[in-house]
Amino acid sequence: MIRGMLLLLLFFATSILTIYLILRRPVLHLRIHNRGITLQSYFLGALVGPVIILATGVLTFGAAMGGISGTGGSSPLGILILFLSMVFISIYLDITGFFEYCARTALRFAGRDGVRLFFALYVTVSVLTIFTSNDIIVLTFTPFIYYFARDAGINPKPYLIAEFFAANTWSMMLYIGNPTNILLASAFGLLFDEYLRWMLFPTLAAGIVSAVLLYRVCANDIHRTLPADYCADPAGAITDRTGATIGVLLMGGCILALALAPYYAIEMWVVALAFALALIFLLALRDAWTVLRERTVLRTKAFAIGTTARRMPWTIVPFVLSLFITIEALRIAGITGDVGRILAGWGGGSVVADAWIFGILSALSANILNNIPMTVAFIPIIGVMGGNNLHAAVLATTIGSNLGANITPLGSLAGIMWMSILRDKDIRITFGEFVSYGLLITPLTLAAALGVLGLEFLLW
Repeated sequence: MIRGMLLLLLFFATSILTIYLILRRPVLHLRIHNRGITLQSYFLGALVGPVIILATGVLTFGAAMGGISGTGGSSPLGILILFLSMVFISIYLDITGFFEYCARTALRFAGRDGVRLFFALYVTVSVLTIFTSNDIIVLTFTPFIYYFARDAGINPKPYLIAEFFAANTWSMMLYIGNPTNILLASAFGLLFDEYLRWMLFPTLAAGIVSAVLLYRVCANDIHRTLPADYCADPAGAITDRTGATIGVLLMGGCILALALAPYYAIEMWVVALAFALALIFLLALRDAWTVLRERTVLRTKAFAIGTTARRMPWTIVPFVLSLFITIEALRIAGITGDVGRILAGWGGGSVVADAWIFGILSALSANILNNIPMTVAFIPIIGVMGGNNLHAAVLATTIGSNLGANITPLGSLAGIMWMSILRDKDIRITFGEFVSYGLLITPLTLAAALGVLGLEFLLW
């Protein structure tokens, strides 16, 4: 029991250290063979856990590898391959200018109406997030919104808040929208289309409630006429028309293949990796053809594969694997099982009650641990449940992991990075100001999603 409590304290300490590193020491600057390398530092906090656990003999090396192999049906390595493959395609699309093209198209549609602009951006971010990833969209659209607001002479805050809340709300609709979705769905064997069937209506409910509340909160700032020349031509955003077409086709094909893969007994990570490798192969062929045609050496910075790879979030690999090792130690010590049985007792066997309990607790816990560590910790806790109660806990935790990121900026890595971008652009949204938006919008949005999920279990 004492060992279990110490492990629990270690897990909380590593989570706090991770958040501290992101807030105070976000990057590491290394030099290898006279070459500068910059890495995000957050993975170091999670890495402390396995180092202490192995050094003190709490887990053997074999047991630690068991944590990396996964528990409850999850495969951390497969999850990471799936996530990184989808992110690779998304980053490449961003490099071609596709996302900026979509944003400029929304601005052109909005014209000079500030309210229309607000909803045009909300819808654009929502749709792109569904089919790509909330992290990519947040980090791509935030600088863009800053620049167009500056050029238009308007307050960027309502548009930035709408962008961030839209991304973290609509990311829960598809399996691939958030790393936490992938973690939970793969751990408990939810198929791509099965996941969508359960999450479609809760996401729609949350998205509509969020949009209405955002409008009510931001109404005073967005009811204005915009200057006539604030929006650039959308076509000018595309830097590589052929590349953008290839990227869109591969992303669409990958999503369709992911939905079909389980029915042909193909692992989803294999499908995602195949499409990412197909993109790499096509890009390599294009670059090779350019070299042969122009009889010149291709500049490294123009090499699309290398440019995309440099923007990849590689540090998420040691981060997630370290978390799984720490959680494996908690599982072996019996802590996660005890917590799961306590929560199951709170629900009294009611599927609807379990949905509310896990949804609310996961949303709150995401702001203590950050949503990825929270999700990894909840996997063995949820594993104690059975039948429909297990499915309710999985889906409700998915909702909480996404919407919890809208309570405080500490709820997700994207939130912390988002605040960092705003500081770099001299846009002041304080922690308290963000929380004020979060508390006005998130509780009702969360209630709408959990209410619809509970209704689904009653009807289906």
